[in-house]
Amino acid sequence: MKTILILTDFTENAAHAALSGGMLSKQLHANILLFNSSTVHAVAPVYAGGPTVIDEINLMEGENKEMLKKLADSLEPLLAQPGTDWKPSVHYEEGLGALAYQVKNLMAEKNIEMVVMGARAGSGMDHFFSGSETFAVVDHSTRPVLIVPENAELNHIRKVVFATDFADADIKAIQYLIKQGELFNYRLEVVHVNLLGEDDITHKVRKTEFMSQFHRHKFANPEVKEVFGRDIADRLNKLCEESGADLLAFTHYKNSWFSKLFGLSATKKALTKQKLPALVFPPKFGE
Repeated sequence: MKTILILTDFTENAAHAALSGGMLSKQLHANILLFNSSTVHAVAPVYAGGPTVIDEINLMEGENKEMLKKLADSLEPLLAQPGTDWKPSVHYEEGLGALAYQVKNLMAEKNIEMVVMGARAGSGMDHFFSGSETFAVVDHSTRPVLIVPENAELNHIRKVVFATDFADADIKAIQYLIKQGELFNYRLEVVHVNLLGEDDITHKVRKTEFMSQFHRHKFANPEVKEVFGRDIADRLNKLCEESGADLLAFTHYKNSWFSKLFGLSATKKALTKQKLPALVFPPKFGE
């Protein structure tokens, strides 16, 4: 059975993101796994007879299980709402250690369809460019990762914008989005932001090869749209707003379009304005 993996650190934003995961699970006919991972630092007791590390771990596990159950219970009203013929079952687990490696292990053990998590900081996409735990999760995942910014609403998906840099990996992501679109009945728009003055030979060769693969798959929809702007992030933000998009999707991999933007403060600032949830296709997508 397919499973939506919802990561939580018990913050308000994580609980908010879990609601998006609940909506997706109903549409995708998938069950839900709530997961929290904690790291314990071994510290010697400051007084004789004080709690041992094992005592602290046991106490933390008990508290985490209680909070996981509380989060699971909070999803029940949403999951019980009519609208689909599927009511997901909700399970929860906890782990110790780095979250990214826990996610990697879960991918190997379970039939994970998608990972859902809340943004770690800010109201936009700045968390993804901060070298944070979010980035590590994407890097270790083999399934798409949905990152839900603070205050973002994902009650439905009617329009998805996929930002392409004409990379080979984008074709596989587009195939996934087209198949998923049959379930959600959303419109998919594939967009490349052409920076004004961009005319290098590498770009032209990459575009030619990409379009050749795109047409080889005989996609009925969507068409590939090329727009122009002086800043990729700012142009994408405006495009999503103007088109009424509910979700922004893109691939991330070493030396990708987005990874090259990590160190640019202007781009980071522009992406902070991004209010939409982002569906990120990781480097190992589909493996």
